[in-house]
Amino acid sequence: MLEGNILNQNEDSEEYVLSPEEIARLVSLAETIIKNWDVSVEQIEVVQGGQMALVWKIHTSVGPICLKRIHRPEKKALFSINAQNYLAQKGTRVPGIIPNKNGVLYTKHGPFLFVVYEWIEGRPFELTVQEDLEFIMKGLADFHTASIGYKPPDGIPIFTKLGRWPNHYIKRCQQMETWKLMAKSMPDDPFSQLYLAEIDPFIQEGRDTLARLLNSEYRSWVGQLKASPTLCHQDYGTGNSLLGDDGQIWVIDLDTVSFDLPIRDLRKMIIPLLDTTGVWNEEQFNVMINAYESISPLTEKQKEIMFIDMLFPYELYDVIRERYVRKSPLLETELAEALEYERIKSGALNQLIL
Repeated sequence: MLEGNILNQNEDSEEYVLSPEEIARLVSLAETIIKNWDVSVEQIEVVQGGQMALVWKIHTSVGPICLKRIHRPEKKALFSINAQNYLAQKGTRVPGIIPNKNGVLYTKHGPFLFVVYEWIEGRPFELTVQEDLEFIMKGLADFHTASIGYKPPDGIPIFTKLGRWPNHYIKRCQQMETWKLMAKSMPDDPFSQLYLAEIDPFIQEGRDTLARLLNSEYRSWVGQLKASPTLCHQDYGTGNSLLGDDGQIWVIDLDTVSFDLPIRDLRKMIIPLLDTTGVWNEEQFNVMINAYESISPLTEKQKEIMFIDMLFPYELYDVIRERYVRKSPLLETELAEALEYERIKSGALNQLIL
């Protein structure tokens, strides 16, 4: 395994098969870039192509390393590169960054930054296995705890989502209202018919969730963390974590890190996983939270904020966005399943919120 995803993908996360010409072009690019590092290259393997981050496995005389093109604006890339270096230097289980010949953590080529990482051998976690589920949550807790204290070097902007959740809620509710207009323009579309018939209570629940967040200790917690914030991965899961051959949990692909409440990563990890079953799996829910808290305990008020954030209809929002923004040909059955899951989730979470 590696620092980065292992599939060749396009922007829609569907499998993208590179042609021989594309592979040759990417190998040539890697040959050009890797000259900036003091390594003896034996073979170059394209691991990920397409339009997102490019990843190569570089076989050297002293073992494999990973070359990656960061598919992020330069300022955001610099924030995440330095965050990963900070964590690696502390001994956190993230792949270490190998500086180039000039001692710099990256090389710029065109508009993109290229970085070389240690190659991590291991396997992805299997989330149907409880032991793996506990491992991955403990790895997330370790990551959050280790990240406290990171400050980007002078001149590099800080990327933070601290205090911005209310605006995110408001924007999504407004978008769901706007999509009603799109649905009305397609009166013969079964997906749109169902959307118009069912969406209003969920938009209202989104607004009610905002009110509950503002009445919680959310702003107080944000204020506390601003002095010493936590990094959130923002894309944590089986694709971005590994059980190393050394038996340790490794966190990879830190391109999207930003400062935020740590529970944002928990919501992004837990809620989509439970969405795959069609029922609220209370046992699995508790296993994940308990595993996280065995490393990094949360107060009752902090958990209340987490449950409130989980209550917002994010999964439903994503399905609707996929249909009306990305124009994916989703069926009304997929919308019906998302609506039902939000009802199930709401009932379970409302019992947990004080």
